[in-house]
Amino acid sequence: MQVDFGPAGDGRMVVALAVLGVLAILAWQTIEPGKFRSVTLLLLGFFAFRVTLGRLRSR
Repeated sequence: MQVDFGPAGDGRMVVALAVLGVLAILAWQTIEPGKFRSVTLLLLGFFAFRVTLGRLRSR
C-alpha cells in the first residue's frame, strides 16, 4: 500500500490530523484546566476543521 502525499492525496491530511490529535492530547495533559487550555484546544480544533475543509474542497 502506497500513501499519496501529493496535493490531492489523503496522506497529508492524515498526517496533519494525527499531529493535531497528538498536540491536543499533550495540551490536555500538560496545561492546567482553565482559560488557556480551552483556547488551545479551540485553536487546535479550528486547525483540524480547516484541514478537513481543505480536503473536502480539493475533491
